[in-house]
Amino acid sequence: MKIQIIVIFSLLSFSLSSLACDDFGRKILKTFSKKYETDGKVLGSKPIFIGPDAKRKQLTISLQEVVKVKEPTDIQFPPGESPFLFVLEKAGDLILFDREKKTKRVLKSFQVITDSEEGLLGLTFHPKYPKEPKVYTHTVINSANRDMTVIAEWEVENPNSFEKMVLKNERVLLEVVQPYPNHNGGQITFGPDGNLYIGFGDGGWRADPKNNGQNPNTLLGSILRISPIPDPSGKKQYSIPKDNPFVGKQGYLPEIFAYGIRNPWKMSFSPDGRLVAADVGQDAYEEVDIILSGKNYGWNQTEGFHCFTDGCNPSLYQAPFYEYGRDEGQSITGGYVYTGTSIPELKGKYVFGDFIQGKIWAIDLPKPGENNKITETLSLGKWNILIPSFGKDSDGEIFVADYQSGTIYKLVKP
Repeated sequence: MKIQIIVIFSLLSFSLSSLACDDFGRKILKTFSKKYETDGKVLGSKPIFIGPDAKRKQLTISLQEVVKVKEPTDIQFPPGESPFLFVLEKAGDLILFDREKKTKRVLKSFQVITDSEEGLLGLTFHPKYPKEPKVYTHTVINSANRDMTVIAEWEVENPNSFEKMVLKNERVLLEVVQPYPNHNGGQITFGPDGNLYIGFGDGGWRADPKNNGQNPNTLLGSILRISPIPDPSGKKQYSIPKDNPFVGKQGYLPEIFAYGIRNPWKMSFSPDGRLVAADVGQDAYEEVDIILSGKNYGWNQTEGFHCFTDGCNPSLYQAPFYEYGRDEGQSITGGYVYTGTSIPELKGKYVFGDFIQGKIWAIDLPKPGENNKITETLSLGKWNILIPSFGKDSDGEIFVADYQSGTIYKLVKP
């Protein structure tokens, strides 16, 4: 997600170089947090097809209301057959919803800070859940007057009971100081290899002033890959997979799986095991990447397929396979490959959207082993919603959240 701030520099004796100005940047972002609203171009419950979408292949769907919450940031379903749906609210409440009984309750309230893009941002289940009754969370808190990302493990007591389920015994795996309150990423997910993947943005502000994206000696601006099993030495509450690409390489942190990332706003594994991440752009392009071990995705030298800085060499970086520009939207939200049965036209396609414009699209992924640019897009229309997250249940059906109304919808045939 993206915050656009207008500052009258003639009234402020600051220049961009004074972003030695960490405090100034933080204060601006915390003071002028944007209230997100739809642009009012969509009326009623049906979508419209405008701009490039008017000339594309189109698929008519409906959005079926499932449950209402407040400012949702993530939608998650437990592995396997389960009636439960978990929704994260930005302000810190984890909502448990029983889809069969149509009942909901606050499973846990987390103490978080909510400036700009901070809050309760991510949740994932242990891959062997509920046999291994553990969940993992991504929160942003205030710690010693600093903004701090916390990745934690929780034990789930009574994981099959709506009434009795509780989270207990927090074990903090990882803490990272955030220099600014935006570009936190947020998604955490387990891969087919059983390792935990964590998406971190570049730390925030604009244009990556600390050059975190191109600094593999910081965890910011990276996709991390760790095992939640404590390190045998006792030094860390997690361990580093031996086949991580930068293990033993000087100048690189061993937790990093890939880097050069700006703000990975949602990522998921495709059915064939590839990690697909949507990376929010700054001023011109949004992109979708296949995240590969050891690759540098270019930020803040590139944005999409293009140079962000003068004189960059795009060939030095791993390119995305899809991009769109400001004529399409302003802030990408990653989704999932559809594997359900209710909308056959979406089978095998990656479904994603734009937070600001409320547009939903579907595209094919490149063939495994390739990173060909994808140019054909299936439009599912522009909706009167702000899209912070998608979700996917065990049947392969896809859900979408509206940040403005708090409604969680299921994508269905009309």
